[in-house]
Amino acid sequence: MRKRRKFYRGVVNHVYQRSINGVNLFYEYEDFLVFYTIFAVCAKSAGIQVLKLCIMYNHFHCLIRTATVQELSCFMDRFSSWFVMEFNTSLGRKGKLLKKNFGSAPKWDEKAVRNSINYVGNNPVEKKLCKRAEEYRWNFLAYGFSKNPFSEPLKREVASKPLRRALKETDNMEQLNLPIKYAQIRRMMKDLSDKEKEQLIDYIICKYLPFDYAELISYYGSYQTMLTAMASNTGSEYDIREERDMESDVEYDNMASYIRKQYPDKMIRSVTVLTQAEKASLAMELKRNTNASYRQICRFLHMPPNDSATS
Repeated sequence: MRKRRKFYRGVVNHVYQRSINGVNLFYEYEDFLVFYTIFAVCAKSAGIQVLKLCIMYNHFHCLIRTATVQELSCFMDRFSSWFVMEFNTSLGRKGKLLKKNFGSAPKWDEKAVRNSINYVGNNPVEKKLCKRAEEYRWNFLAYGFSKNPFSEPLKREVASKPLRRALKETDNMEQLNLPIKYAQIRRMMKDLSDKEKEQLIDYIICKYLPFDYAELISYYGSYQTMLTAMASNTGSEYDIREERDMESDVEYDNMASYIRKQYPDKMIRSVTVLTQAEKASLAMELKRNTNASYRQICRFLHMPPNDSATS
């Protein structure tokens, strides 16, 4: 029998959800952006206060405040199922991606909230994706003080025509409170330079920002104090049973880069819908050309955890 979820009105909740078998959910910027804009749209529609979100390759964390436990459950179900539907539709696949149940833990006082903020923020640091929490784009910390933390300043009046069209489409979608779909992102990015792509990613993130940065920073006193606290204290979480492993997530980046270089016309996430024989062949190729472990390759390709083809 499943335990009743702990919930207290008005208290910040640390929420965690992971993919089935730890398989990858996010491969490149379009996966992150589709998920992020769906999350932001659903939070706005439901009136959810969001303090923090961190998107990793096979799971995500958020710190949110809702009025009721039913509101929390409905929010999580709506945006997670919406993302799975978009992911599946873009590939013509069927099936679940996320574990049915998500983990949540109420945080009673300021110290507990700070500890959770540090813990969530340092997820990418612990997985060797960055040295400081604010350096990881999908941690969204850098956007608390800058509109373009990962790109050059955007001057709309001198932007190229394709970029101006993409900016206008982003404005329209956000005004309608609709997320940006996979096909839209690919179309908007198609004629952009690498520099412009980074500018557009930053623009989309800022346009949809769902975070209450003032509330987040209030637990530390200032933005810089928060970053300093994260750098000196990784935080801990004992109230959520998070599946942990000690492997670096850098190899997921390396595998994605390899696929992008060797198969430039493929969407990287399309590796998840290859035949088993094709996956087995690609698994051996990745093993020869990257330092990924067998388990990481299985997660990347959505292969059974103990598939003999990779061992």
